[in-house]
This record gives sequence, C-alpha cells and structure tokens, in this order.
Amino acid sequence: MLNLFDNFDQASFDFLRSQRTAQIKIPTVVINDDGFLPPEVESPIKYWGNYNVNKKPLYFDHLSLPRYWRILSTAAQGQIYDLDKKRADIIYQATDNTRQVKEVRWLNNNGQVSWIDHYNRYGYRFAQTYYRNEQPAWRKYYDKKDRVFLEWNLIAGDFFLDVDGGYHFPSLIELVKYYLQTRRFKLDHIFYNTLNQGLSVSLNLPADGSDTLFWHEPLIGDELPGNMKFLMENSTRTKHIIFQRYTDWQRIGANLKNNNVDFGFLGTIYPHPRANQLRPQALILTNSDEIVELSTLIKSLPNVKFHIAAVTEMSSKLLAYQQYENVELYPNISSARVKQLIADCDIYLDINRQNEILDAVRGAFEQNMLIVGFGETLHEPQFVNPQNVFKVKEVQKMSKHIMAALLKPSLMKELIDTQRQLASEVSVQDYQRMIGALQSE
Repeated sequence: MLNLFDNFDQASFDFLRSQRTAQIKIPTVVINDDGFLPPEVESPIKYWGNYNVNKKPLYFDHLSLPRYWRILSTAAQGQIYDLDKKRADIIYQATDNTRQVKEVRWLNNNGQVSWIDHYNRYGYRFAQTYYRNEQPAWRKYYDKKDRVFLEWNLIAGDFFLDVDGGYHFPSLIELVKYYLQTRRFKLDHIFYNTLNQGLSVSLNLPADGSDTLFWHEPLIGDELPGNMKFLMENSTRTKHIIFQRYTDWQRIGANLKNNNVDFGFLGTIYPHPRANQLRPQALILTNSDEIVELSTLIKSLPNVKFHIAAVTEMSSKLLAYQQYENVELYPNISSARVKQLIADCDIYLDINRQNEILDAVRGAFEQNMLIVGFGETLHEPQFVNPQNVFKVKEVQKMSKHIMAALLKPSLMKELIDTQRQLASEVSVQDYQRMIGALQSE
C-alpha cells in the first residue's frame, strides 16, 4: 500500500496528517519534489540525490555572491543587486520572516529570468532550471556531491537518468514507474489524490491492483471531471472514489452508483487544541491596510478588542487606528506572538483585501475561532460557515451577529460545529474504519 501524490500541497498535507493522527502508517511518495518535503515523505529526487538530512535550509544572507553585490530583503522575498541593477529575485519557502531560500531567479540584462537555482530543506542547490525565450526549457538535478544525476527536457518532456549506466525515459510517468519498482514499494493498493499524474501512474501499473482516488477538489456545478467519468466507464485498477469535501458528497457523491467503482466519503481530521471560550477578542492578520469596514466594526463593537497584526511595517493609514481604545496594533510581529494571539482570540475577521498571510484562516479554524468575513474578502471560504459571511453593505448585521455569538454560548457552539462540519471534518474513528476497510481488501 502506498500514498502517491502529485505534489505535497495543502490537500496532501491534510491527508497525510489525518492518517498519522489516526495512527495509520503508509509509505508516501511525492512525484514533484519542490525541495521542502517533510523528512518522512519520499520522492525520486530525494532517493537519487541522497542528501545529508542533518543539514539546515539556506538562510538568505548565506548565499554566495560576487564582491560588492548586496541583498535587499523583506519577510516575504528578497532581491540581489549589483550597485543599482537588480540581478536576481529570492523566493523564500515561507513568508513568516524565516527567510529560508527556496529559489533564486537570476535575471538577464533585460530583466527576464535566465535561470533558476532551486534549494532544498537541507541547504543544497539541488536543481537548476534554464530558460529559453522566456520559457523553462531544461532542468538539471544535483546530488549531495553536486553531480548531475537527472536531466529533464521540459519542452519534449523526456528524462535522462545518470544512474547504473544511464537510462532514458520518454515521460515523467515512466520515470516514476521505474523509481517505484527500484524502491520495491508494495504496489497492490495505491491511494492517489488527483486525476492527473497519480492517475496516470495507476493506469500504467500492472492491472492486478486495487487503487483508491481521494477526491478533494471542489466540483463545479453538477458535472463530474472527465477523468472521473473515465474511471466509471472503464475497468481499471481504481476500484474506489472517496469524496473529501462534505458539501460535494452531500450534493452529488452520495447519489452516485457505478459497476466499476464504488463511492464513499472521508474528510479530514483537524487538530483542535482548544474550544472557543467566547472571549471578546478579535484578530486580523494582514499584509495590507485595505481592511474593509474596519472603522465601522471598531465603533459598533466597543467591547471587542481588535488585534491587528502584520509581519512588516504598517502604513500611516493603519497606524491611525491606534486612536481607538479597543485596538491593538502589531507591526513586524514575531511568529511566537502570532501563535499567542491565535490562542488568545476567539473571533477571526477575514476582512482584509490582498493575499492572506501566515495561513491565518486555517489557524483560526483549527483553534475553533469563529471566522467572520465579507464575501469579497474571503481567503479560504471552505473554512467559513456561510452564516458568517456578509455583504459589505451588511456590516451592521455582521456586528450584531458577532455580539450575539459572544453572548449566547449555544449559538456560538452551533456556529462552530457547523463551521467544522462544512470544512469536511471527520473523527479518528471514521478514518480508521474507512482506511481499515480498504487495507483489508
């Protein structure tokens, strides 16, 4: 049995963490390694690169540069300059001010990307991507001794593996098949979670397996994806399709019947270290000063303390809110202080425009904070109960809703329970029962 993920994205993280929480241990392979996979997750690149796992990520000011070149950096990204000419952009693994280097995008004299140096969680430059006509054309992967072991023609799609005399693979799927066989994984039952590369690998393995698709992407309307229909119309290794979004399962999945695959539901096990304590403390994490109707909310909720935090300096517009007694500002906030605020607040206001920072909404959800926002400012709507979403012109209605929840424990409990249910939360027992049934086949 094997978990096979295209990428280690949020859905893959949730799926693996749920398994671990339910004490289910299954080997996990990720096809596309971005360099920062968890130590327990395997990939073809980690296997053949054989990196020293005791090393640390590369900190931005440890980059090797020509003399007199300099780095300008914020919490989110950096730039490399030769006097006043920008030579490269630095992409960090996260925007939490840890400044661990993930990519350095080197620029040509026209300011276009010439090549990219890719770094991994152990500080190695493990890959380079070369550009041609502003498009990625060729990628080389390096092992721990800085030797090229794999080359990828990004235009033609084929691979050259310099191992045991050398191999040529016409596609990524063929390379992954070879890797899985080389590693001697047990391939009788594969769990995959996309209808892309994971499915392609499944379709190209011997037919005597029994695989499961864990489908987490939202369905658009009532139409099933074409590749899911293919699985329903043909006899393949895939015998089960498990919906992971509760709303889609209730709306469509529960009514599906088919001779080639069966259908089920299994959501996500989320950590909830605490319950909502109905404290009148509201949190906003933002990277901009565009916070919709903030003044109105501050004035209409004088008994609620508003904690507004940013990982950078704050603009004069935002700093002006210091005039209100029920507002506390936190420019250049540290990770430790963010964790403390998330633990201390019971309301999260998802009302800032532009990008979300620090996975704020997810953090609020996992802490059982009541998440309230405007329809046009939601960053992760899957974690927000529709009862807590308002139009901008309904700001007064929002204020009354927040106060009612704080004053009525039964209402707060109902709103939080629904928030968790609609986010597809399931129990450890649900997970053990479903995965146990699949394992016993």
